[in-house]
Amino acid sequence: MSSSPQKPEIQHRELYSDGTSQSSFRHREVFGINIPTEGGYSSEESKESAYGHPQHKHHSPVLGHDLDPAAVQAIRKAANPAAIGFGAFALCAFVLGLYNTGLITGLPQVAVGVALGYGAVGQFISGVGELYLGNTFAGTAMLTYSGFFLSYGVMFTPAGGFLEAAMEAGGLEELNRCVGLYMTGYTIVSFLFFLGTFRQPILIRLVLGQVFLTFLFAALGGYTGNIVLTKIGGWFSFTLALTAWYVMCAIIYDDTTTFIRLPFF
Repeated sequence: MSSSPQKPEIQHRELYSDGTSQSSFRHREVFGINIPTEGGYSSEESKESAYGHPQHKHHSPVLGHDLDPAAVQAIRKAANPAAIGFGAFALCAFVLGLYNTGLITGLPQVAVGVALGYGAVGQFISGVGELYLGNTFAGTAMLTYSGFFLSYGVMFTPAGGFLEAAMEAGGLEELNRCVGLYMTGYTIVSFLFFLGTFRQPILIRLVLGQVFLTFLFAALGGYTGNIVLTKIGGWFSFTLALTAWYVMCAIIYDDTTTFIRLPFF
């Protein structure tokens, strides 16, 4: 009995915006952002793509039928989940920063909607995407700050009960101490994240350095009741927003979207 002919194999490759294959570059990964450098992959390196996915050769059934042997190689362009994470962080930092400066409004609920609807959701999606791609640092950081925006929204929503309970327990002073304690926790974890950026690009260090300073001054302002410290934290949050927006644009601006190029340093 003659054996049936072997089915053709289709190799999946990553292609970048300039049309080059992943095998043409080496990549170094920084906070989920893959930066190409010159030099080809070795035979071992070629087994895994720049995004942490092994290159598999496999049969590709379509509607119950195998592809024709002459079928074109399947091409997929991998998305970078860091972009939505930085974008969500930037917008929330912008609103919270201006709230803390008192420049426009002193009502904390102004940031509840954007914290829940964009900050928490956007960074959660980004964090899960980064973990799926094998980027442990980026995924952990994004999910941590997703938790911050989610908890902030819950705390300052009237239905959450925090504001009412704090005011009944000791008035504004008790509320400020609670906020100071809350911000202290995120100050500590932000400092730990900042320590993990020393081999990453300057922009990533700037982002997490400003995150740390934002939480630090917010915590000090809460403990002391000193509005000046709180406002300083607000201005750090504002500059953080500008930096994070720059990072987002540096990721999403390419040949397929715009002629604008932003250096990632």
